[in-house]
Amino acid sequence: MPIISDRVEVERKPKLGGGGPGKIPHRRGYGGGDDGDHGDFRSREQRMRRFRIGMTLGIISITGVFVVLTVIYVFRMGQGTYNQDTRQWMYDWIPLKLPYLQLWMNSLLLVFSSVTLELARRSMTKKEEFTAMGIVPPRLKRDLPWLGITVLLGFCFLAGQLLVWNNLRYQGVFLASSPSRKLFYIVTGAHAIHLLGGLIALLYAAGGRLIAIKFESQRIAVEVTSWYWHYLALLWFGIFALVHFARG
Repeated sequence: MPIISDRVEVERKPKLGGGGPGKIPHRRGYGGGDDGDHGDFRSREQRMRRFRIGMTLGIISITGVFVVLTVIYVFRMGQGTYNQDTRQWMYDWIPLKLPYLQLWMNSLLLVFSSVTLELARRSMTKKEEFTAMGIVPPRLKRDLPWLGITVLLGFCFLAGQLLVWNNLRYQGVFLASSPSRKLFYIVTGAHAIHLLGGLIALLYAAGGRLIAIKFESQRIAVEVTSWYWHYLALLWFGIFALVHFARG
């Protein structure tokens, strides 16, 4: 027996006219006046945090390298070489005459560069605070290019290190002449190479106007590199103390 259904299908036609355009997907930077600014701020803070974490890990790894070099330096100073002919240990650590005047001048250059870099960092931070408030940063006549001065002092330090190595070379102190000479060149040379890496980062920040770098990227480069630079200044005095007390 056929079944008759009371259900009637009603065709639904699209509603024409009236109403709004429907839900518009929200896009960052459109509408909601305060979302864009806060988003940019969070983005800057996240970038800064990532770079700081990376620099912290880098400093830890560099510290490990120099700790190993220090252990080798101290151990090798008290350990001689074994003579196969006499079957005895021979003490072959030759005392090293250090050019203290040049080393202290280099140390002062590095300290001054650390001070000028800190002044550059504070100046850029203050400039960013003024810009965030919509105020044009005041330009004072006494403002100095602290970042450029830091780069100059850094290159002066490296030039001073070259003078120290040349001075030792004129004394007949060569890389392969004895363990004390060899380790001195290795430790101070490793520090100079790491310092050169910091100089490259500072040159990148200092040349921002020439190569069209955003101020935000400049400030991050200076902020993060300042940690590295201050660390290398402290590390240098540790190396200075090591080569002084282990010179012979």
